[in-house]
Amino acid sequence: MKQLSQYWRLVKPFWLSKQRLSSLGLLIVIISMTFGSVWLSVQFNQWNGDFYNALQQLDGSKIYALLGQFAILISAMILVSVYSSFLQKKLLIDWRTWMTEQLASHWLSDQQHHYHLKLAQQEPDNPDQRIAEDIYLLIDLSLDLLLSFLRSILTLGSFIAILWSLSGEMTFNIGGEEWHIPGYMVWTCIGYTILGTAITHWIGKPLQRLNFNQQKREADFRSALIERREHSEMIAGQKGESVERTELSNSFTHVAHNWYKLMVKERNLGFFTVGYSQISGIAPIFFALPQFLSGAIQLGGLMQIRMAFRQVSGSLSWFIYSYRDLAKLSATVERLTTFIDKLEQISPSDVPQKPTENLAVNANLSLLQRDLTPLFTLGNFEVNQGEFTLIKGRSGLGKSTLLRTLSGFWPHYQGEYQRIDSLWIPQKLYLTTASLKSLLCYPQSADKFSDEQCLNVLEQVGLDQLSPQLDASEPWSTRLSGGEQQRLMIARVMLNRPSLVMLDETTSSLDKDASISLVKTLRQTLPNTAIVMVSHQSELWPLADQLIDLDQPSHALTPNSMEA
Repeated sequence: MKQLSQYWRLVKPFWLSKQRLSSLGLLIVIISMTFGSVWLSVQFNQWNGDFYNALQQLDGSKIYALLGQFAILISAMILVSVYSSFLQKKLLIDWRTWMTEQLASHWLSDQQHHYHLKLAQQEPDNPDQRIAEDIYLLIDLSLDLLLSFLRSILTLGSFIAILWSLSGEMTFNIGGEEWHIPGYMVWTCIGYTILGTAITHWIGKPLQRLNFNQQKREADFRSALIERREHSEMIAGQKGESVERTELSNSFTHVAHNWYKLMVKERNLGFFTVGYSQISGIAPIFFALPQFLSGAIQLGGLMQIRMAFRQVSGSLSWFIYSYRDLAKLSATVERLTTFIDKLEQISPSDVPQKPTENLAVNANLSLLQRDLTPLFTLGNFEVNQGEFTLIKGRSGLGKSTLLRTLSGFWPHYQGEYQRIDSLWIPQKLYLTTASLKSLLCYPQSADKFSDEQCLNVLEQVGLDQLSPQLDASEPWSTRLSGGEQQRLMIARVMLNRPSLVMLDETTSSLDKDASISLVKTLRQTLPNTAIVMVSHQSELWPLADQLIDLDQPSHALTPNSMEA
C-alpha cells in the first residue's frame, strides 16, 4: 500500500493539471483501441473454430471464404496495433515533457534547492539520472502495465465465457459417488495460474531491490565518466590516467557485480516463466483431450478451447509476465519519491531584510563549520552602497564561507545580517557550451542586451579579441584561459549592473597590473554598486575603501594604514 501511495503521489499532479483533458482524451482513444484488439482476438477465436472445422470437413468453398475473412481481420489488427503504439508514444512524450519541466523546476527553483541539498549533504545520488531516466521509466512502464492490465481484464471477461461453454461438464466417480464439474477448464485454468503466480513471486521477489541498486550504480558510473571528461586537462597534466582507469574500473565493478546478481535472479525467473509460457500452449489440449477423444468436441472446438484457455491463462497470468516490469517500476517509484522528499524537506531560505539608510550590507555574525565548530566572528560589518570592501585572511579561515553566508546559502552561523539584492561570483566559475553573448548576459537571457552593449564590455575588460565570436558556441571552460574566464565574469557583472556584488578571488589568475586595471574599470563602470571582494592579492588592498583582515583581532583596517 505504501508504494501505491507513493506512485499515486507521483502521477496525480499530471492528471490534475491543465493538460489532463487532451491527455485524458488520448488515453481514452488508446484504451478504446486496446478494447478493439481484444474484440478482434475474439473474432480470431471464432475464425479458428470455423476454419479447423471446415478443414476437418474438407469444405473448400467455406475455407476460401474464411481466408478472405482472415485477411480483413489481420488488416484491422495491424492498423489497431500500429496506431495504438503510435498514440501511446505521443502520450508518453507529452506526460514526460510536463513532468520533466515540473521536477527540473523544483530542483532548479528560485529558492536554490539544488545548492541547498548539496551544502546540507542531502543531495540524492545522481539527480540528473532521476530527471532524465527515472521519469521516462515511470511513464513508459505505467502506460505499458496499465494497458496490458486492461487488456487482460477485458480478455478475461471475453474469453472466460467462451472457455466455460466450450469445456462442458466433467463427470467422474470418487468412492462410488458421481461428481459433476461444469466449466471444468475454467477451474483448471484458474488453479494452474494461481500456482504459477505464487512460484513467480517466490522466485522474483529480490528483483525490486536489485533493479534499484542497478539504476544507482549505472548512474554513478556515468557520473564518474563525465567527471573525468570535464577534468581531462588536469588528469593529462599530472599523468593520472592509470589512477583514473583504476577508479573507473572499481566503479564499474559495482555495476557488474550487481548485474550478475540481477542476471541470476532473472535467469531463475526466466526458467519458470518461459517454461510456464510453453506449457500453457499445450496444457489445454491435454486437459481437453478426454472431451475430444470421447467425440464431445470436434477439432475446431479443440482449437477454440486451446486459444480460449491461453487467453484466459494469459490474462490471469498478467502478474507473472509483468513481474520484471513491476520490479523496475517499484524501484523507479522509490528513487523518484526519495528525490522529491529531499526537495520538499528543504526549508525556504529567509529573505534577508534590507538595511536602512545607505547601507548595502550590515552584519554581526559568528560563522560555524558544518559540525558547528566556530570559525570566526565578524561584528559590526557594514558596507555602504558604492563602496569597495576587500576581505583578506589566511587560507582555510572561512572567507568563502562568509560570502556564502551573506548570499543566503550557509545556514551554520549565529547572529544576523541584512543586505540588498546581490550577485555572488564564487571561485569555481560556470561556463557552459553556449554562445559567448549568452555567457555575458547570464543570468539574464541574451535578448535583454544589444550586441553593442556586449561588445563594449568585452573591450572594457580586455577581451575585444573575442568580439567576432559573440554568437559562437564553444566549450568556453576549456577554450578560455583562467584569466580570460575571470575577465568574462567581470564583464558579466558590468553588464548586469547589480546593486551588490560579492567576488571570491575573481582576479586571482591575472597579473598585478591586469588585476588593478580590471578592479578600477569595474568601479568606474558601476560607481553605485557595493563590491565585497575576497582576495590574497596585496596590490588590490590600496584600492579598497575598507579592508577587513580576518587574521587581526579587530578585523577592520583603513586603506591609509595598509602596506602593499
